[in-house]
Amino acid sequence: MDLIVAPFSVGISALASGIGLLGLALPLLWLWMLIDAVLREEWEYPAATPTSNNKLLWVLLIVLVQVSAAVYFFMVFTKVKRGSLARPEWAAPRAA
Repeated sequence: MDLIVAPFSVGISALASGIGLLGLALPLLWLWMLIDAVLREEWEYPAATPTSNNKLLWVLLIVLVQVSAAVYFFMVFTKVKRGSLARPEWAAPRAA
């Protein structure tokens, strides 16, 4: 009987440990992606235009729908490294 129960209990404890690790990792991913979205310039988002509101959209999505932090990670964070793109002319600061 112990040979049947032992693998089952190991499986249950592994599942509980995995859920516990996800419970710790997901809030950290959420915070990391929120900070990146706030610090990223508007023109650093993929397919940004002078009239796009990508930054506002992503920040609101991450704040209101926490699952979107994982989507942001794959759609924005991994595609364009913050600070690696040259500033386009339309995003250049205007002289006063």
